[in-house]
Amino acid sequence: MTREELNRILEERDVPSVALAELLNISADKVSKARSPKGTRRWTAEEFTKILAYLNRGEDHTREPDLPIQASNTEYVAVEILPTYAGAGGGGVGDGDRELSLVPRSLIEGELKGRQGDFVLIDVRGDSMEPDFRHGDQLLVDMRDKSPVQPGPFAIWDGEWGEYVVKNVERIEGGRVRMFSSNPKYSPVEVLHEETRIIGRPVWFARRL
Repeated sequence: MTREELNRILEERDVPSVALAELLNISADKVSKARSPKGTRRWTAEEFTKILAYLNRGEDHTREPDLPIQASNTEYVAVEILPTYAGAGGGGVGDGDRELSLVPRSLIEGELKGRQGDFVLIDVRGDSMEPDFRHGDQLLVDMRDKSPVQPGPFAIWDGEWGEYVVKNVERIEGGRVRMFSSNPKYSPVEVLHEETRIIGRPVWFARRL
């Protein structure tokens, strides 16, 4: 679940901003900006977690407002989103507040046999991984799978440039790895394996129609 989807649920259930401000111990103005369609402010990871906990009714709050919410969201789990775009060409430095998104529990625990902490979400920027991944896609990355014994796409922290990237990775001789784009207009690079930290392998993605 994205920030926009969470905001839509809050609107559908007519949750007042003043009640959220009391729950999160922030000003109503900050709540309004986070709920704005223009996205002038993002929910922080802590705020997202508190809202999710209330929706799940799994935590006690010392100052719990009377929010008009009847349904439970236990069918979702919260997964961290890297705070800036991961480049499929150019990258993101990862600065900013951490944000969470809700992912179906059936996908995480049932299909992928993992826990929410095993995964991270990355928003893709650029066209270098087309046609596999497009600009604006959101990738669910399995951080348990960091070995390119089986070549394929990986989310990577590029230490040389200090940014996240999504590239195809394969092992080559001499303790090196080859990183290359799916889009043939971009040139491949070869680096020593210790120069690049693999975050994990994309296992699922969402795409806006």
